[in-house]
Amino acid sequence: MRSILKLVPGPRAALAAVALSVCSVLAHASVRVGGVDYDSANDFAASLGLKTFWSKPKETLVLNSEWTRLELTADSREVRLNDIRLLLGDATVMSRGELQLSLTDQNLFLGPILSARRVQGAVPGARTIVVDAGHGGKDTGTLNSKLGLQEKNFTLAVARELRRQLEGAGFKVVMTRDSDTFIPLEDRPALAKRVHADLFVSIHFNAIGIPSIAGAETYVLTPRGQHSTGADGSQPSDNQLNPGDSFNPWNSILGYRVHKHVVTDLKSFDRGLKRARYVVLRELSCPGILVEGGYLTNDAEARRINTADWRARLAKAITDGIVEYRDVLDQARGK
Repeated sequence: MRSILKLVPGPRAALAAVALSVCSVLAHASVRVGGVDYDSANDFAASLGLKTFWSKPKETLVLNSEWTRLELTADSREVRLNDIRLLLGDATVMSRGELQLSLTDQNLFLGPILSARRVQGAVPGARTIVVDAGHGGKDTGTLNSKLGLQEKNFTLAVARELRRQLEGAGFKVVMTRDSDTFIPLEDRPALAKRVHADLFVSIHFNAIGIPSIAGAETYVLTPRGQHSTGADGSQPSDNQLNPGDSFNPWNSILGYRVHKHVVTDLKSFDRGLKRARYVVLRELSCPGILVEGGYLTNDAEARRINTADWRARLAKAITDGIVEYRDVLDQARGK
């Protein structure tokens, strides 16, 4: 089986495209579990020219080639692609003696990441980038009170450095804020629409009540019909179609390329490429991601974030990921 999602511009058209894509493969779907349509991971691998073998019988299936190693674990949402952690929207299942992968994850997530040419329709541009420094003004974001650190200051510092590096790489950059100003969440994707942005990058830093936790994670929009990474089960919002759903395949490609560089280049603990329906992602009129660069509640990581050198390296990693994304788009156009 081989399924390709057509990319279309508007929410209603996007819904039609998703419906057509799913309908086109239902006849070949191996199994339906819990309202989710699955197909064989072996068939998915074959459609991409990948070979398969069990590294742990009936537990870990490896899809591989000379350049690719994708590890799928039975009954899990976690996968490893070339040693980078990714979180699926639906857990894999074992059925009829084969590992099954949801069609949504095949069409909107893993398939596009592995081959952008699987995505039919117009290829987005990569010229104008909106860089969003999270929080600002009265909204301090996360804190490390012991060290006197506020997230809003670091998001702005990274955003400014990211602008400098992106402009040096030939991109046009628009900032959602360039000072310590409060910007409502809805205004951030609205700006991207107003300036006809080609992509959107939101910068953040994390916090949690467990000081030992550290690392970087990157978020893309949760596709319609799936539940977000942080959700234990289905939510009412799962079935809502959002403007950003028009770009799910491209979100996945962008997210993977950037996340790979952030965790590899900075040697950060890999917390994964994840899914969420944050306002700044779901209301977008272009592909977009949200990068959580580290944890301010981890003192060691917070001290690194508090250095200009580390922030410049984070900006460089994001820039390198975006440059790779631009190259992938060129390849998808046949350049």
